[in-house]
Amino acid sequence: MQQTRIRRGRGNPARVPLQTGGDFMRRVSMLLLVLAVAFVGSLPGEAQQGKNITWTAGQVGGGWYSQAGGFVELIKSKDPSFNIKVIPGAGIQNMTKLQQGETEIAWGLPPFIMASYQGQDPYKDKHSDMRLVMNGLGFVHIQWCVPADSEWKSIRQIFESKKPITIGTTPPGGSDEWVMRKVFEFYKTTYADVRSRGGKVILVSYTDLANQYRDRNMDILFANLAVPGAAIQEASLGRKMRILPMDDDLIKFMEGVGLTRGVIPKGSYKDVVNNDVDIPTIAMANTIVANAKVPADVVHDFTKVLVSNVDGVRKVHPAFKDFDPKDAPKLSSLPLHPGAERAYREAGLLK
Repeated sequence: MQQTRIRRGRGNPARVPLQTGGDFMRRVSMLLLVLAVAFVGSLPGEAQQGKNITWTAGQVGGGWYSQAGGFVELIKSKDPSFNIKVIPGAGIQNMTKLQQGETEIAWGLPPFIMASYQGQDPYKDKHSDMRLVMNGLGFVHIQWCVPADSEWKSIRQIFESKKPITIGTTPPGGSDEWVMRKVFEFYKTTYADVRSRGGKVILVSYTDLANQYRDRNMDILFANLAVPGAAIQEASLGRKMRILPMDDDLIKFMEGVGLTRGVIPKGSYKDVVNNDVDIPTIAMANTIVANAKVPADVVHDFTKVLVSNVDGVRKVHPAFKDFDPKDAPKLSSLPLHPGAERAYREAGLLK
């Protein structure tokens, strides 16, 4: 019930409504809100908005996710105005998320970056908003892992034996599964063929792959990771393994679909029995890409921190130990983001 008070004066007394506690608090809250808006409006644009970006990386437990986290720590230590959220992703689907504006920056691999930009397999449409931020951040390598005591010494031997196998990699949407299907294609085999012989194809996270291999539920672990890959280290710690080399004819086939010849350097893994030799395989460069609509100043400051702290970049992961900023702006046929381009020109890396 509304309370009233009597106003004394000439003539008849007038009844005036008293403000209740709720009315008073609402007026105070409105005043505070107006003052807060006025204060924020007086701040510079950067202070109001900050540098808020989402970085789509790889699966939790994989190299990209932890590497992005390492970069975020480095960037925020040099420029606290950045607020970067790292979320899980996968090599193929990251490009589509970027094109659709679901993320500002993402990890990518050159074959899939270029395929998405041009609208080629495995993409249906051109991803015209793709822009390069930084290339040359080491490589990921295809790693075909089997138990050390298995009979297999080559990949060809696995497919020619026709025996039941249980093979695992990460789910569709990532580079791992796409590349594995291409290897199956080369050996004229399908997932259905594996299952028809009593085998299994397991598509799970890196963490689950390591566990399944270690628990002896899997014969073959197939992964596309920077060396040394945490999932490979964890899997081999409980069950020693051999990483099978790729035959030259398989490598040439993979080069034909846009991939690059590489090696897993000797000494990369403690619990891999053929760790004393370089292992021929396929490699792809780790690359940071951005949506063209991300503000140039944000990408400029992001890039500037990294090219100005080369030692810090190299310490994030062993794959980056040979990082050379001269390679950072190089990726044929993909335009540089204007912000990154300005940072490279200021650093003397572009003319």
